Amino acid sequence: MKNILYVENVNFVGINKYGVKTTNVEDHTEKYFTYEDLDVIIFDNVKSYLTQHLIEKCAEHNIMLIFCDSKHSPLVLYDNIYGQTHRFEMLQRQLELSAKAKGRIWHKIVVTKIQNQAQCLDLLERPKTDVNLLKSCVKNVVTEGDKHNTEAYAARVYFDSLFGKDFKRGRYDDIVNSSLNYGYAVIRALIRRELVIHGLEPGFGVNHHSTENPFNLSDDIIECYRPLVDYAISLHLRDRDPEAVELTVEDKQELVKLLFDKCVIGGKIFRIGDAIEETVKSYIACLQANSATSLKLPTFIEGGK
Repeated sequence: MKNILYVENVNFVGINKYGVKTTNVEDHTEKYFTYEDLDVIIFDNVKSYLTQHLIEKCAEHNIMLIFCDSKHSPLVLYDNIYGQTHRFEMLQRQLELSAKAKGRIWHKIVVTKIQNQAQCLDLLERPKTDVNLLKSCVKNVVTEGDKHNTEAYAARVYFDSLFGKDFKRGRYDDIVNSSLNYGYAVIRALIRRELVIHGLEPGFGVNHHSTENPFNLSDDIIECYRPLVDYAISLHLRDRDPEAVELTVEDKQELVKLLFDKCVIGGKIFRIGDAIEETVKSYIACLQANSATSLKLPTFIEGGK
């Protein structure tokens, strides 16, 4: 995982012969970043400016651009599909993936997600009864897919234990949901970036298949990463005012840093941002073999960090 440039002030962002250059419009301070050091640029100030040359160079160096709205939530993603010589081949493989392979891939995703949820609760010292209940849920996930919708039941147990029984997922008027929405959006964007870089179509999912969702595959892959985000957010919110609603710039910067937290994938330790690439590469191996065997998904490392 390379660096993430977070543009939170009124900046003019352009290029010079060495890389990206930012100029603070108010105090005229300048900062410089080489293209090789950047993976993502996040614009979190609606009054920032950027040049067309910057967009061209970001496309050339596979640097993703994320633009946030006035509420500081990721709104627009820019990535590059050009120069992908194997894109048509990948599209064919995605379309030809058998229903049986899809079911087994989704089974692995659901099982790993619930196991990660149990580990998250355990690391945060939530009641052992909740941890054990989630572990027992894994046995109810059928071999191909999740026909009994065990994932939804586990989610109710998980969020009740994690944030309290009064917590309702999906609201936008509390600091917990605001944090979750932002953290998930950043991870989702990074997953989409890796999918596009490797020639995959993010709209062709394994389990998610909405005709209105251009991120179906991203939403499949993110499931195992959500508990890693939840854990980081739970630690961060320990020091925040529980009555707060909006995220501060400092909150968002901390949430972006979760991409540099560590996890285990394929028996090795990676930063989350790098683990995403490993998962995408393993999914391509699944497509090539029409099998779920090669899929690599993240888990917590000992101690959670």
